[in-house]
Amino acid sequence: MYPSKLCLNSFQSALLFTVCLFFANKSNAQKTDSIENNLIVTAQLRPRFELRDGAFRPLRNNEKPAALISERIRFNIDYTYKDVVTVRLSPQTVGIWGQANMVQSPESGGNKLALFEAWTKIKLSKDWNVKIGRQVISLDDERFFGELDWAQGGRAHDALSFHFNKNKYEWKTFLAYNQNYKTVYANNISNPAGSLYNSSDAMPYKWMQAVWVSLPVDPQSKITLLATNVGFQNALTTTTDTVTNFSQTFGANYFLNNKKMAANISVYYQGGKNVLGAKTNAYLLAVYAGYNATPKWSIGIGSDLLSGNDVGVPQSNNNVFTPYFHTGHKFYGNMDYFYVGNGHKNTGLSDTYIKANYKNDKGLTATMTLHQFIAPNKITNFTTTYKKNLGQEFDLMLSKKLNKIVNFSGGYSFYLNNTTLNYLKSTPTANNYQQWVWLGINVTPTLIKSKF
Repeated sequence: MYPSKLCLNSFQSALLFTVCLFFANKSNAQKTDSIENNLIVTAQLRPRFELRDGAFRPLRNNEKPAALISERIRFNIDYTYKDVVTVRLSPQTVGIWGQANMVQSPESGGNKLALFEAWTKIKLSKDWNVKIGRQVISLDDERFFGELDWAQGGRAHDALSFHFNKNKYEWKTFLAYNQNYKTVYANNISNPAGSLYNSSDAMPYKWMQAVWVSLPVDPQSKITLLATNVGFQNALTTTTDTVTNFSQTFGANYFLNNKKMAANISVYYQGGKNVLGAKTNAYLLAVYAGYNATPKWSIGIGSDLLSGNDVGVPQSNNNVFTPYFHTGHKFYGNMDYFYVGNGHKNTGLSDTYIKANYKNDKGLTATMTLHQFIAPNKITNFTTTYKKNLGQEFDLMLSKKLNKIVNFSGGYSFYLNNTTLNYLKSTPTANNYQQWVWLGINVTPTLIKSKF
């Protein structure tokens, strides 16, 4: 789906309907003495320019940089009734400037308006609620379940979830069962038989169950536990007896945050079978410690280790840890060389980094991070054994809050790659210096805020 004039009419109609509904309800509400309803409508306009001179993978010598402006247009419509029922509708459109015709034509490819979120939350008791529908699942620091907000489209799941919260003890359960009739059943929504799932242009999984618990240690620290079961199936035809491969991931995290320090330790284990049915035995280890040196400056050092397979060596089992729903842009370099988009031959990753953060009382923030990437596994192509050094990346991010609803941001990154990385990325003729520049603006006005 692409942002454009193709979608603006749909958004204008939706907004007009919301405004009309608001005034109609407000007029009726004047006849009552109590306030039972709360309505908030916000919008987001987020264009972003990028010059990709080596983002995602190194550019080969004969390749030219890519330049584009992508955009997110989103509305959040939040309604609450008596603090017992909450409904969120979040229509959005995402795409690239110029992809829509200047003059709108009749639709030929279906509705251009998508729903990022569409859920209702029902309060079951003082401490319990249930949420039903398309929803964001963001847990801990997003190493495994993340919103992926950097991507213009974001990430949401079609799920049923139960939530418990009392005295800083939290418990969440997520349940999902997906079906996709487009490929296997010719998009027949009334299909009477069969339950084969195809992941093409759909959710990557058929089944998902997750349980997450947060346990306070003291006012400044907590421990969280995660257990996830994901079922993958990819049927090509109705005559194929397709099995479902289940992958289990278990994680434990410790978080500390006070006036002087921010630290965390994370341990994840992954078993079962991966998407291709290979038996899996994998892990992720992460540690970070940050120190607030002054009210404006903080510094930190951390390291992540994700297991993988030897490259060029036959293996019977799979040792690759897959962070299926993580926000990888947040962890393994802003240029997204690892676990996002373009792969690195499943060799695993060791990422050791140092970072410095600056913020002032005028809305300016800056983050500088230097990564050293190393392959934890053997890399060979049968004639050459490669060194394990995968290069270094430097990321600079700047943000300036202009006022309550406008925020400017931008960044510059460069990657010093080498022969090993070029082999893993299948770019043997790439230059050793790769770079990426981006500039963005985020406008988030509140359009309606009313109690009636």
